[in-house]
Amino acid sequence: MKIICLIFIVALFLGCQKIIISDNLTFVSERFFKIKNLKLPKENTVSIGSYVTDKDSVVSQFEIQSKYSPIVIKLANISPNFVFNNYEKSDYPTPGYFSTINEGLYEINVSPPIFDSKSRIDKIDFFSDKKLNYQINNDSIKSFSVNFNKFAIQINDDVNKIIYGKIEYYGLKNLDAQMLLYKIQNDSFLFILTPIKKNIVLEEHFLYNYLFNK
Repeated sequence: MKIICLIFIVALFLGCQKIIISDNLTFVSERFFKIKNLKLPKENTVSIGSYVTDKDSVVSQFEIQSKYSPIVIKLANISPNFVFNNYEKSDYPTPGYFSTINEGLYEINVSPPIFDSKSRIDKIDFFSDKKLNYQINNDSIKSFSVNFNKFAIQINDDVNKIIYGKIEYYGLKNLDAQMLLYKIQNDSFLFILTPIKKNIVLEEHFLYNYLFNK
């Protein structure tokens, strides 16, 4: 009985530090990775935590003003001349094994090979059931909004390197999101901003202004 209690206490202690959600990602609460030239987190921001691999933080979640729920995904080893394509497509196949990250109104699913930085990223294809509305589209920053039911991102035409999001909230058909791909040196960071609750309206260009103008 004492041995069982001791095991429970040890497990509880470890559970307060890290929560393993899959074979390749571990959640560390209140951790946020640093991004060059960006001061994060900022005022009125609460860090929920980060998902880490053996070597690096690769996904971070936080809340802004108790209204918005951004998630950031690191895409390492990106080519200086990478190509970004977007397609309006209502259904895109997403087979395979995924790590799932719950965002409340929707969920993000990430193929584990996405975080393998050995292969250089030369092309990113973005698929969504609605048209993207660009705010900025240059070599360093691609900022756009989209109203989606489901979206998918494929790296280098590889079916094993996919990120996709889909609505999980019952009765919700579409969700407004602001997304921003930020390239700095050899890394890129994909920001996805959505409201915490379905009745919250996204302020126009909020994500870009939050990252670069404050």
